[in-house]
Amino acid sequence: MSSREHIQTLLESGHNKELRNEIILYVGSSKKKMADLMYFFFHEKWRYGQRASWAIGEIGKKQPKLIRPYLEKMVASLNQPSHDAIKRNTIRIFEDIDIPEEIEGELYDSCMAFIIDTKVATAIRCFSITVCGKVADKYPELRAELVEVAKEYMPHGTAGFKFRCGKLIKRFS
Repeated sequence: MSSREHIQTLLESGHNKELRNEIILYVGSSKKKMADLMYFFFHEKWRYGQRASWAIGEIGKKQPKLIRPYLEKMVASLNQPSHDAIKRNTIRIFEDIDIPEEIEGELYDSCMAFIIDTKVATAIRCFSITVCGKVADKYPELRAELVEVAKEYMPHGTAGFKFRCGKLIKRFS
């Protein structure tokens, strides 16, 4: 059985922490197996992407070098209709890794759009606040706009969203 077939079998087996961990262990530090997992992340069937994204999120935090070749395509796919888990796990990766300069603008714009869209899932909005803050650390001219948006949307958010907005406002004010 090829590694792609094995990963597909795991993804089709269900969606739980044990399977996620099995996928992570199986991929290890193999670039080939990572490429096979990413095939399913970008697959047209959203369920593959949803299930693959959880493992990819963990791999991205622990082994950023494995995920680096796919970051640009991952950011580009944020604005295409997909399962919230794909967006959530993609943005979450950027909380923990260095954001390559060539994708900072597009990532910032996507995350800003998620922050101001109150219909977007809370976790995506929360992770987006943090990622925008990381980019604004590097580009001070973005801070005022980001603080203004955080202040505007904070009162209508969940406790987690309010907490992250509050931290950001405090940091940049």
